[in-house]
Amino acid sequence: MRLRRAWVYIGGLALTAIISGAAVYAFWFVQPNSDTSLDRDTLFQVAAFNTFSSGNYDGYMTYGELMEHGDFGIGTFDGLDGEMIVLNGVFYQIPVDGKPKQVASSVKTPYATVTFFEADQTFKVSDALNYSGLTSYINSVLPTQNAIYAIKVTGLYSYAKTRSVPMQTKPYPPLTEAIKNQSVFTFNNVSATAVGFWFPKSMEGVDVAGYHLHLITADYMAGGHLLDCIIRNATIQIDQTNKFNLVLS
Repeated sequence: MRLRRAWVYIGGLALTAIISGAAVYAFWFVQPNSDTSLDRDTLFQVAAFNTFSSGNYDGYMTYGELMEHGDFGIGTFDGLDGEMIVLNGVFYQIPVDGKPKQVASSVKTPYATVTFFEADQTFKVSDALNYSGLTSYINSVLPTQNAIYAIKVTGLYSYAKTRSVPMQTKPYPPLTEAIKNQSVFTFNNVSATAVGFWFPKSMEGVDVAGYHLHLITADYMAGGHLLDCIIRNATIQIDQTNKFNLVLS
C-alpha cells in the first residue's frame, strides 16, 4: 500500500496524517522518505471520528497491524460489532451480550485509538466519585488543555453503567441512530478499569473532544463503553502525548 504523510499543528499538537486511497483533507501532503520507526509516545488512530460516525463502519486495518502501535486503547470492529478495549497489551471485544473475548489478529477495525501507556501522573482518591466528579477531578489536574491524554482509572466501582452496540447491516446508519439499539449493562461492587482518552476542543471531529472511556472488570467477565459510574478508592493514571498519527482509508 502506497502511503502519503502530512504534518499539521493544532493547539501545540504535532499531527501526522497517513493517507491511503483518495481521501482529501486540509493537510499539506509530502512524499515520505520517511522514517516509519515506531514512536511509543505517539497516539495512533484509525479513522477520523466524524468520518467513522457518519456510517463508515467497514474495517480497513487488521488488529494484527493495530497491535504494533499500542498496548492501551479503545475502538470498535468491522460493522460496528461491539466495543473494543485494550489493557496491558491484550485486546478484547465486548459484543452485544456484554461478555468480553480476546480479539483475533485477522479481525479488522474501522475506528480505534491506541498508544503505549506510560503514566506521567498518578493520583489516588479514596472518596466516592460519580462520573461527573471523576471527570471534574481529572480536569483539575491536567497540565494543559492543548494535549491529548490517555486515561486509566482503576478501583472499586460501586456502580457502573456500560453499553455495547450490535453489528450493523448496510446501508449503515450514522452512529447516533445505531446506538438507539444499544444493549445497556449495569454492575455493582466490581473491581474494574476504565480505559480511554481526553481530546482537546481544537480536535473535535478528529476525535471526541473531552472524555471517551471503555470499562472492563478485573475478572474480564463484563464491560463496555462507560456511560456512568460511582468509583471508590480510585487510582487515576494519566499519560500525556503531543503527537498524533491518523490513518485514513
